[in-house]
Amino acid sequence: MSAAESWDPAAQLARGRPNPLIPAAEVEGAPSLVTVPPAKNDLLPVEEITPTDQSLSSAAGAASASPSDSAVAAVERPMLSQVSPRPRAGWRALAYDITSGRWNPGPSVHELKVRERESLIARRLDRRHVTAFFCLKGGISKTSTTAATSLALSDLRPDPVFAIDANPDAGDLAERLVGESHAGISALARDIDSIHSLEALSKYTVTTGRLTMLPGEPNPVLGDSLRAQDFKRILDVVGTYYSLVQVDCGTGVTHPLMSGILEHTDTAVIPAAWSITGARRAAETIAWLRANGFTRLAGSSIVVLTAKDLVSGQVDRGAVLHHLRKAADLIVVPADPHVADGAQLSWEKLQRPTQEAYLDIAAAITSRFMA
Repeated sequence: MSAAESWDPAAQLARGRPNPLIPAAEVEGAPSLVTVPPAKNDLLPVEEITPTDQSLSSAAGAASASPSDSAVAAVERPMLSQVSPRPRAGWRALAYDITSGRWNPGPSVHELKVRERESLIARRLDRRHVTAFFCLKGGISKTSTTAATSLALSDLRPDPVFAIDANPDAGDLAERLVGESHAGISALARDIDSIHSLEALSKYTVTTGRLTMLPGEPNPVLGDSLRAQDFKRILDVVGTYYSLVQVDCGTGVTHPLMSGILEHTDTAVIPAAWSITGARRAAETIAWLRANGFTRLAGSSIVVLTAKDLVSGQVDRGAVLHHLRKAADLIVVPADPHVADGAQLSWEKLQRPTQEAYLDIAAAITSRFMA
């Protein structure tokens, strides 16, 4: 056979050879070059291995999925290396500034924790949240804790913060925040029906920085006349313009005003002291809350242990800490002359460890926001 015939399909068909360009099955009478026997399961009859609808749909799904789906997903992930945040302080910030950002060592572990706390303090609040600062014992830094924590919140939160001096016994929150006494809560309670705007409310309040506060009643007689309904009506008006409210309370938990405060409180901050009575009263305050139907407040309360004066060696500090930690979350505020002075509080004059403690209190409060 010539070479021409070997590539001539007609010649090959004439000689009985299959056309290499046409499958053998399509050539009438042409034998198959390879005979493949039908697949057979030696264990099951043919009718029992007929594919079901479910297996067919699974097979169809597998066939429709691209074999490179995982590769596509990998490509869709960011392929750029993550850039460390710019450091704010210390040698890391100095290195960043000197090199104009060409060398970025990133924030330290401490700075990352600080940023995390700042984010928590600035956490979104979609409803009113009232924090009450109170204890069965006075003279243990309740008002200074209210003032400093309110300053910390107002400095870092995107929304305005409001503080109320609800101590019926001549509260001095205004003195700690603005340096002078003002009358506010009794007058506002008297005129509450005429308050229909923020401008009208501002006639009864004072401000320091981004913090707005309603001063207490300097006259104990007038303060003693306040009732639970008065606080509710004041809170309704204040809550129209402010979501985050801090309340400095008196020590008289049986006072009619106190029942109105606790009824609308979301978080309780309970001051304590290193003294035996100071620690005991804090625990008793939590027990009182639980016994009087405020179980939720008792379970989520925050105890703030403030060091003020020297404590004798007879006080077992470890035992005090253990006792209070069993009762609630505990934050310790170190001794600070600026707090102990009793004068107007300035955030900048607080020692750094003291600022850290008050920021921790602020973060503990915002961590209790309802989602």
